[in-house]
Amino acid sequence: MHAKKQYTRWLWFILIAGLMLRIGYALGQPTVSLFYSSDGGDSAWYLANGWGFFSGQEHGWIRGIAFYLSTIPTPPFYILYAGLFQQIVPLPEHEAIVMMRLIQCLLGAATAYLAYRLGAVISRGLGAGIIAAALIAFHPTFIIEPANIATETFYIFFVAVGLWLYVEYVIHADGARRLSPRLALILAGLAFGLATLTRAVFLLFPMMIAMHMIMVGYRGQRKIWLGRGLLLAAVYAAMVSTWTVYSLGMWGRLIIVSDQFMPALWRAAVADDGSPAVNDALLMEDAAAAPPKDCETDCKFHHAAETYAAQIEESIERDLGGFLRLRFEEWAGSILQPHGTTPLGSVSIRDSARDWLENDRSSGGFFRLMQIEGFAVKLVIWAFHYAALLLGMIGMWLTRRDWRLTLALAGFAAYTAAIHFFLLALPRYLFPIEFPMHIFAAAAIVKLAAGRQRSKPHKEMLLSAP
Repeated sequence: MHAKKQYTRWLWFILIAGLMLRIGYALGQPTVSLFYSSDGGDSAWYLANGWGFFSGQEHGWIRGIAFYLSTIPTPPFYILYAGLFQQIVPLPEHEAIVMMRLIQCLLGAATAYLAYRLGAVISRGLGAGIIAAALIAFHPTFIIEPANIATETFYIFFVAVGLWLYVEYVIHADGARRLSPRLALILAGLAFGLATLTRAVFLLFPMMIAMHMIMVGYRGQRKIWLGRGLLLAAVYAAMVSTWTVYSLGMWGRLIIVSDQFMPALWRAAVADDGSPAVNDALLMEDAAAAPPKDCETDCKFHHAAETYAAQIEESIERDLGGFLRLRFEEWAGSILQPHGTTPLGSVSIRDSARDWLENDRSSGGFFRLMQIEGFAVKLVIWAFHYAALLLGMIGMWLTRRDWRLTLALAGFAAYTAAIHFFLLALPRYLFPIEFPMHIFAAAAIVKLAAGRQRSKPHKEMLLSAP
C-alpha cells in the first residue's frame, strides 16, 4: 500500500510538471500571426476553414485565405474545433488560439496518464507505468506539439483513449474493473471514430483490432469475441459515417472521411512533389490534366483522381525499382528523423554533424556544432526518439509472450509505419508511433532492470565461493 501511494505521488508530480511545461511553452508562442499565414501553412488553413464552417457561407475569404466548405478535403474534427473557439471568444484572433492551446496542453497531460495506465497493464506493474508517463510528459516534442494548431495532439489522444479502453477493460478484464467490456468497446469505437475524423490515415486500423479479437477468441468463446468485434465495428462505422452523411446531405458529395488518399499516394510516387501550389503546377504540366471547361466540381474531382492514378501507374511501370527505392528512402528517413526539431532553429544538427565528421573533425568545429540554435533541446529530442525506437523494439520482444495485451499497441505502431510506406511519409506523420514505442521502452527498462537485479545474487554467490 505504501508503494502504491508513492507511485501515485510520483504520477501526480509527472503529470503536473508535464502540464506546466506544455502551458509555459504554449503561452510564449505567437497567436495573431497564425491567422494571416497565407503561405499554405496548415494552421492558417484550419483556422480559415473553421471560421468558414460556422459562417453559413459555402465559399468565402477570411483574412486573405479562401475556404470552400463543399470540397473540404480533410476529416472535419479539427476544422470544427478551430471554428468553435472563433465563435465563442470575444477576441478570436488571440483568445481562440490561447484557448485551443490550453485544451491541447490538458490533452497532452492526459495522454501521459494514458501511457501510465497502458504501461502498468502490459507490464503488470506500476513501475513501467510511471516510466511511460514520464517519457511522454517530458519528451520535448510532446511538450512542443500542443502549441501547434495541428491535428497531432488530438489524434494521439483519441488513439490512446481507444487503445487504453480496449487493452485494460476488454483484453485485460479481470472482473474488478469499473467498465464492462461492452461499454468499453462502445467508448473505444467512439474514440477510434474521432481519431479517424481527425486523421484519415487511421481508417483501417480498427480492422486490425477486430482481427486481434478473433485471435484472442480463437481457442474459446468465439461467439462472444465475434459479437464484441461486430459491436466495435458498428460503433466505429456509425461515428465515421457522420461526416459522410453530412457531406452527402449538405453538398451532395459522397466522401469517406477524406479525398486525400489518392493525392497522398501520388506524392509518395513522385520525387519532385512539394507544397500544394507546387503539386498543382506539377499536375497541370500535363495538358491532359486540364478538365473540360464546362466541368463541375464533381467532374473536376474525378478528373483529378484519374490524373493522379495515371501518373502513379506511369511512375511504377516506368521504373519499379526506382519507385521502391524512393519509397524506402523517404520512409526510412522519416522514421529515423525525429519530429519537432524544426521550430528550434533552421540549421539541421544531423547535416551539420555529418559535415563535421566528413570535412572538419576539429575541436573548434565541434564547439561550433554545439552552438547551433536549439542544439541542446534538439539533442534531447534525438535521444528520446532513438530511445523510443531501440528500447521500444526491445520491449516488444521482451513482452511477446503476453501478446494478447501488447499486440494492439504494437499493431498501431506497425500499421502507422506500414501505411506510410505507400502514402506520403514525413516525420510528422510517423510521430504518433512514439506513443506506443515509449510504453514498450518503459516495459523494457523495468524488465532489463529486474533481470539485472536477479543476476546480482548469483554473481555474489560465485564471487564468495571458495
